[in-house]
Amino acid sequence: MNRDWQKDSTIRSLAVTATLPPAMVEETAWDILLAIYPNNGLSVEKLAPVASVNPIVIGGWLDWLEDRALITGMRDGITGEVRAVLTPGGRELLDRYLSASIDLESRTH
Repeated sequence: MNRDWQKDSTIRSLAVTATLPPAMVEETAWDILLAIYPNNGLSVEKLAPVASVNPIVIGGWLDWLEDRALITGMRDGITGEVRAVLTPGGRELLDRYLSASIDLESRTH
């Protein structure tokens, strides 16, 4: 086996690993973050079906994400509706992940 290839592969793997979702973020939580990301926040009523999460349990997931400083709740001043919004840290995590995903995709083509 070509040792240079192996070394290069290891370096790339480390760089990719740094941009993957942290192990603490489970699949359901990750789905919620990805649903919030392009919409700049969603109401709980709209978020549950978009993220494919049972409306009965989504509140627990939102609390979990908020405890990890990835989202926060914001109340709309006009409608009174509470929206789940990414924190700057949550947005940065998703920006890094999506940027790395696009970079990996462009390398495969």
